[in-house]
Amino acid sequence: MSNESRLYEQAMERIDELVEEVFQICDDVADKNDYERDWVLDRFRERFNKARRIMK
Repeated sequence: MSNESRLYEQAMERIDELVEEVFQICDDVADKNDYERDWVLDRFRERFNKARRIMK
């Protein structure tokens, strides 16, 4: 496996970890505030996409 492939795999593993962290945070927010999990995830996605557009 090339060094570039290894770096890519490591980056993707970290991205997967980041996704899990965000899901956990969203679950915690939903639980603490008695919100629906899907509602929190949808609002997060909306705000993330808006912030991403603004930052470009």
